[in-house]
Amino acid sequence: MKLLVCTDGSPAAEQAALLVGKLGLSQDVAITLLGVVDEHGDASALEASFDRMAKLLDGAQLNLARKIRRGDSYEQILEEAVAHAYDLVIVGGGGQHHGLLHFKVGSTTSKLARKLHTHFLVARNIPNQVKKVLVCTGAEAPAVDTMRVSGQMLAGLPAEITVLHVMSQISLKPGSIPEELIATAETAITKNTREGQHLQRAMQQLSQAGITGSIIPRLRHGLVVDEVLAEVREGKYDIMVVGAHYQPGQNRWLGILLDDVTDQLINQAPCSVLIV
Repeated sequence: MKLLVCTDGSPAAEQAALLVGKLGLSQDVAITLLGVVDEHGDASALEASFDRMAKLLDGAQLNLARKIRRGDSYEQILEEAVAHAYDLVIVGGGGQHHGLLHFKVGSTTSKLARKLHTHFLVARNIPNQVKKVLVCTGAEAPAVDTMRVSGQMLAGLPAEITVLHVMSQISLKPGSIPEELIATAETAITKNTREGQHLQRAMQQLSQAGITGSIIPRLRHGLVVDEVLAEVREGKYDIMVVGAHYQPGQNRWLGILLDDVTDQLINQAPCSVLIV
């Protein structure tokens, strides 16, 4: 697996390395630390940032490379990501409204989101140990790719995995009975409802992808963004996983920006967000 960890030399950006060091990745993972400075900027801050990031990753004993590019951040990160086919691009997001990842139209990150064809991790508010992960499933059948990638990247963590499905007004079918609107995940699975089958498939896919620890089903009812964010805050999760919604033939990251749900989750989540 090849990872690209981007930094602008700020402490917020360095959270990316802090999170990578806690993911329990195998030693065959190759990591490139990429720093970008403008044409006439001083690269010494990036060198110092690299040193700090390397110390954060030292315990992981991973294969590290360092690169400095000059020019526009968007152009340089995109060029590096495309040229070397990284499996995951990671950027530190700082708090909810700070850091290199600032998901606003026209920002470096938003432009990258339109063009990148790889998985994307926003690192923010890193805990001492990653203990709880929330994997969000889509409105229809759980995406196999989302579950597969989640399993591969989270398998090394001794974390509790919760699979969340939000039953929104849009997803309700004519004739839905009131009990379905207040059912728990356990009840839905026991009664083999559509939502119960959905959760079971997602859990099975995660297990098949390498998750050996606890996997807990969770069902909420209401508006998707509100319910997912409520679950994140109430459950105090360390990482949230969401799938990029796109149509065949469409640029997958453009789908993120067009999908208001995913965009809001990226912006408002108080924890790290993995987009697969």
